[in-house]
Amino acid sequence: MNPISRIRAAIAARFARADKTALTNLTFVAAIALSALLLLGAGGYGWWSATLAPSVEVNGHGISKSEAKARGDIAGFKLGIEESRIRARIAAGTLTPDEGTAALQKVTDARTNLSQQLITDMVEAIAVSTLAQERGISVDDAAIEAEWAKETSTPELRLMRRITISIGIGGISVGAPSDADVAAAKQKADAIVAELAAGGDFGAIAKRDSSDSYALDGGLIGWSAQDEDPAGDAGYDAAWALTSPGTTAVIKRSTDQFVIFAVDQIRPAALDPSFEQRTSDAKLDMGVYKKLAAERALKNTLKTSVLAELTAPTVEQRDVSYVAIADDGKGDQDQIEVSHILYAPNNDARGANKLDPADPAWTAAEAEANAALAQLQAGDDFATLAKGSDDASSAAQGGLLSWAPKGTYTQAFEDAIWADGLKQGDLLGPIKTEFGYHIIRFEARQQSLKFRLDLLATQLAAPGTDFETAAKAAIAGGVDDPFTGMTFTHEGWVARYTVPTDLSQMVWKLNQGEVSGVESVQNSFLIVKVETVEQRPLTEAQLTAVEGNGFVYWINDYVASAEIWVDGAKVQEKAQAVGASPQP
Repeated sequence: MNPISRIRAAIAARFARADKTALTNLTFVAAIALSALLLLGAGGYGWWSATLAPSVEVNGHGISKSEAKARGDIAGFKLGIEESRIRARIAAGTLTPDEGTAALQKVTDARTNLSQQLITDMVEAIAVSTLAQERGISVDDAAIEAEWAKETSTPELRLMRRITISIGIGGISVGAPSDADVAAAKQKADAIVAELAAGGDFGAIAKRDSSDSYALDGGLIGWSAQDEDPAGDAGYDAAWALTSPGTTAVIKRSTDQFVIFAVDQIRPAALDPSFEQRTSDAKLDMGVYKKLAAERALKNTLKTSVLAELTAPTVEQRDVSYVAIADDGKGDQDQIEVSHILYAPNNDARGANKLDPADPAWTAAEAEANAALAQLQAGDDFATLAKGSDDASSAAQGGLLSWAPKGTYTQAFEDAIWADGLKQGDLLGPIKTEFGYHIIRFEARQQSLKFRLDLLATQLAAPGTDFETAAKAAIAGGVDDPFTGMTFTHEGWVARYTVPTDLSQMVWKLNQGEVSGVESVQNSFLIVKVETVEQRPLTEAQLTAVEGNGFVYWINDYVASAEIWVDGAKVQEKAQAVGASPQP
């Protein structure tokens, strides 16, 4: 026997003499250990998925589920705080009962939509953080402390009045106000400021000269906190810039309006004595709570930086034309047009479904329908017979019904008009429905609106095609034209962050001279042409739009193109051009 064989034999003999009970116990202990490891792993994964796993991700940057829960707790807590402060203001008289009721309803609505709003807020917070980091923007401790102070204090309240001087003859301006209109309104406003400086009564002057709805109450707007007033409004901004009760200078609030604001009283912000106890009772994560204040401070700093760029002396603008037609959500379906004459039992279409099927009125209605069919087959005029239809609305149109996609009508009617092989002028019926007996004339079938718009877009984009002429030709096809209801608009110069994000992205995909495909924007199908691209100064109206909404559109531009995950499910694909900050 060779050495290897002898060693194997010795091991086997030794194993045979071993205590089998001990070996069994050892195996059992090993199995328990393995099970424990597996349970530990499963438990660890469960803990991770419930706490550290991302709740929301935007382009790979996320907020964990545990933090999302803490944010939700804080959002609910803040709504409770807001509700109690509203009730306190009603009691103190700084909100009227009607205003208070409206404010409390907003809180109720916010609670109803809290989950969705939380997701929206987390997406925005991630976007702000990412874009600020890309631009090298940070926020200092003083700004964060100022935001945190807003949480721990009741807000400053101001009692305001307003005088409005409209620009234009009689307070009405058709189109852009003329220079003369502007000068006349400014002169009037300056005279009012001089009268106020000489001791004139603001309320009396408002009743006499103001053109807005507050005039009857002496210009009294009421008490409000700064967050409650319109953001980016030049008049309100001037009123909040006052350091003590008084009157603002003349402010050009918009292209057609000058305003003068007065602050009658100021109730300063005050530390909320119940805040600390309430947060403790609610067991909130104060680290996350203070992080939210830091995020608001960062957003404000980023906004200041972005608006400085968006209101540069010149920005890229595009001269835009487009055609538009309503999108009812059924634009991808074929449509059919028919005419019909209805013969209802007892001439009562609404009451027909309540009749017994054996009621003689049904037989009489069927006989009328058969007689009408015979007359039509003999050559009688359909529109003339349709005047006696028990469907009064279509009777006035010679029986003609609107273009309709499949699923518009009751089933028996649908089965008849969508049958294959029908040709214009074919007569169908009598068709029995719950309304009575129908005689139907098939008029036409057309492909879906979206399909036909795609063809139109191709035609409008063809080399040498004049966009406006071709678009207007498509619109002017008559009653049976498939594009009835379409409009052509030459919008003129458009700056990117003066229009909603979906329209802005559609326009900014195009280069000079290009025509878009068909896209659904703001409940309309659009085909857009960019005529020219230039660097141009913002108009006064554009500047107002940018200052009011530009930052929101800028952020939305990034979010709309981002890859977004919510609770492990991808809810939005990443667009091709994502990766850098949106550009002015």
